[in-house]
Amino acid sequence: MKQRRQFLKRVGGVAALLALASPGKARMKITGEMEGSFVHVVFFWLIDHSQEVKQKFEHELRSFIDNVDFIRTRHIGTPAETDRDVIDNSWSYSLILSFESKKDHDLYQADELHKKFIENASALWKKVQVYDSIKL
Repeated sequence: MKQRRQFLKRVGGVAALLALASPGKARMKITGEMEGSFVHVVFFWLIDHSQEVKQKFEHELRSFIDNVDFIRTRHIGTPAETDRDVIDNSWSYSLILSFESKKDHDLYQADELHKKFIENASALWKKVQVYDSIKL
């Protein structure tokens, strides 16, 4: 039962974050669908929540994603103040990116800026969880 509850929390969290990931203009569309066919969702658990660590992490993250051409849409978030059984808000930051295709996602993974981000920021987190999905 505990595993099922944890799974539901993760799925619920991912669904909620995906709903937030669309840029303002896309949210106005009647369909409400994200742009691109590949979505990359990343959760980060920082080693601590000091202002210094958060500022460094945010700087490294923004320096990276603001300069990668393959990204279609982007969203950086922190846990919302919600409290239900299906919600996991134990993480520190989320990153939701969409890409036109899996090929673009793969190019993003190989990009030197992505590698530099991992090198510069990996000491700031204790855990990372990734969920990738393709549009039906």
